[in-house]
This record gives sequence, C-alpha cells and structure tokens, in this order.
Amino acid sequence: MTRRVGIGLTAGPSLATIDAALVEIDPNPIRLKPVELIEFLPVPVPPDLRAGLVDARSGAAATPAAMSELDTEVGKLLADAAKKVAGARLGEVEFIASCGMPVARVSASSEESKSDDGAGAPPEVVRIGDAAVLARDTAKCVVSDFVPAESDETGVFSTADAVLFRHLLDDTRTVEWHRKPTADTSCALVVVHFGAMAAMTALSGTGRVLRSFDCGPGNMVMNLIVQNAAALGLEPKDPKDETLAEKLRAGEMRFDEGGKIAKGGRIYHGRTKDAPIDFAWTVPFFTRSPVRRGSEADFGMEFTKTFVSRFPKEPPVRFAEVGKEWRNVNDVVRTALEHAALCIMEGIASHVGAVHGSGNHLMGHSGSAGRVLISGGGAYNWALMARLRELGWKNFRFETSTECGIRADAAQAMRAATLGYLTLSGVAGPGDDEAAGGAGGAVLGKVYTPGGDPAPVFEPVK
Repeated sequence: MTRRVGIGLTAGPSLATIDAALVEIDPNPIRLKPVELIEFLPVPVPPDLRAGLVDARSGAAATPAAMSELDTEVGKLLADAAKKVAGARLGEVEFIASCGMPVARVSASSEESKSDDGAGAPPEVVRIGDAAVLARDTAKCVVSDFVPAESDETGVFSTADAVLFRHLLDDTRTVEWHRKPTADTSCALVVVHFGAMAAMTALSGTGRVLRSFDCGPGNMVMNLIVQNAAALGLEPKDPKDETLAEKLRAGEMRFDEGGKIAKGGRIYHGRTKDAPIDFAWTVPFFTRSPVRRGSEADFGMEFTKTFVSRFPKEPPVRFAEVGKEWRNVNDVVRTALEHAALCIMEGIASHVGAVHGSGNHLMGHSGSAGRVLISGGGAYNWALMARLRELGWKNFRFETSTECGIRADAAQAMRAATLGYLTLSGVAGPGDDEAAGGAGGAVLGKVYTPGGDPAPVFEPVK
C-alpha cells in the first residue's frame, strides 16, 4: 500500500494563525502509527484580514458582500499556508483538508431547536475559507465542510482520533474501527483536545469511538482574562511584579504561558452560591444532552466578566499607581484553571463513565492503568497538567500527546488531515450502522477538485 502525503489546515477562535500540518499516512495494518507529522507551521493571519474577521464575528461587517469577500480572502490565505508548510514537497501533496476559520459558533435560539430539557440545541459552527479557491490556488484536491456534519453523540472529528492514536490502544489487530462492534464497550483511552474548548473523545481498545463531546471552556476563559486584564481591573498579586503588570496593562499577553500566572495564585472558592466556580457550573452548556458542544456564546466575554466579578476587590493602596480598586489576576486565572480541570474530570466521570460503567476505573483490555492524553495548548500549561495529575484517580494517569508521539500543538491540524484522508478512502463517520443502512454513519467531508478533476481514491486505513 502506498503512503499518501497530505496537509491539514485548522484555525482557532483567536483568528491569529492558521495551523498547517504536512503529514504522511500509511494505510498498512502492520504500521501501528499510520499518521506521521513531517512539518508543522503556524501561519500568521495578516492584521487587516484578522480585523475584518473580528468585525464579522461581532456582526459589525456581517453583510453578504463582506462575508463573501472574507470567504475568498481566507481561501487564498489557506492556500498560502498549505504552500508554505509543504515547501519543496508541494508536488508530492495529494490532498488538503481544511477546517476553515471559525467566524462564529453560536447556539441555536429558536423554540424549535431546543432539546427536551430546554437547554437549546448544540451550537452552530460558521466557518469561512472558500475551499474552491483553495483547490484552485494549490491545484490540489480539497476536503472541507466537516463541522456541519458534527451533529451526533460521537462527532465526526473523533473518527480521526481512532486513527491518530491507534498505536496507543491495546488491540492493534485489523478491525473495522469505524463501525460499532456490539461487544466493544470498554474505554481504553481518553483524548482531550484542549484548545479554546476542551473536546473529549473516548476510545475502546479496538479503536471504536464510544463518545465525543465538549467538556468545558478549555483555554477560552483563561485567555480572555489575560487579554482583557486592564479592562477587567486585574493586577498581579505581587506588587513587585512590574513586568507582568506592564504587559497586562498594555494588552500584550495572549495567554498564560506555561501556567505561570495561575501558579502564583490560589483557588478562590467564595462564601456564597455565587462563587466563581459555582457560577461557572450554572451555564446552560452543562445541561445539554446528548450532544454537548460549546462556544463563545457559552464561555465568551460576557461569561468572563461575570466570572471575574465574583472575586473580592483589593484595597486601592496595594497599587498606588492604579488609583482604584482591583482584583488579583493570579487568583482569577488559577480559579479559571481549576474549573477547566474539573470540567475534564467531570466529563470523564459523568460521560465516559456512562459508557464503561465507572468514571474512576478507566481500564484498558490488558488491565493497564487508564490514560488521558492532553493535546492543544493545554499540554503546554504545566500548572494545568500538574493539577490534572493531582485530581486523577488511582491507576490513572494524565499525559501530553507529545509524550506519546503526537505533537500537541500540531494534533488538531493532523486530525484534519486524517479526516480528509478518511473521506477520500470512503470511510463514514461513527454513526448508527442500522440507521445509515449499513454505511457506518455520516459522510465526513465535502470534496473539491481543481478544474473538475476526479478526486483521488485511497485505501482505507486498516
């Protein structure tokens, strides 16, 4: 079987970069790790284009004409990112998988869209980046439009996890991992993609996708706190930490690098039911069932402002130059980190536990200790990783995906590339086989080809 070369393109809600991954995929069942990362490159979004995207997300420029123009411009930028990450190997690339850029992800609000519990339907993802433009400018087959298909309990993106992480599973025999074997119900591995949201996939030992859902806000709230510290009236706990104070006041920080801010703070539990973490659990997101998808509508700036308001104000004398009451940024970020960690633990205990029967006894087929892998930005937050390990149960361990052979910051783009490959190999998503007439579930993505050329057909990963 031939190894295939492809590119995965993703972008987060910050709209700051496009993450591009050049990969090789080997469908040979003997190869336990079918997806190999060749090159990874975060490509910056030009400031003027980013400003337009931010305006569109806020509704300031969301006219049909403006959106059409942005769609084309993002398509060109995606093509540029693909060319840059491929470099001299562009001629070898057989396909590109693009997730576009998330201009909006909003919850449905109509009465018809509400679930039985009244919590509302899962949020609708709105992404732009014209795939036809991307195909034209690169002269490559493009697979895109994945997110709209993500509507069931397992989720279409989780299909890629079964391939990406198969080398860590107990049973590496050739199986129809994209199907649902009736006897294969024990969870062997949990993968958490910790980006703006924390998205969880539970896999069986044979690679069956048992459950996939968003478990909490991930980095979203922590990032918004440090990015908007001045507007929120936040200052460092240590009055001698002028470097941090200056960066926060100037709006120069995008995230809490390494968890350093959180490490200097304490968890604030409060004294009432309106304490920060207590308030955080009241968001309708946590009552959505069976599909739990989150967005900025759940954990964006409005949520962050309310979360911060739950913290006590410090006396003005602490920072004389501030001249007003302030709140301790270290404690605020540390408490937000605690909630993010608890969301992961709650997701394992409540949702994964519902599959395999016990949230505190996640065991593989061989009886080895349960494993949770963290990818995305969370894998580089040492304070978060330390806290998860503290919260973990007996015979239970948290690891970064980098430690297990999948580069954490590249995992999402590798996920996209894998999903594109699976689409072109005719694999369907993890759905109800019977309801799908034996087809295995939903179609994974939509295929675009330059000039109407036929799309390549690949061997399925075994």
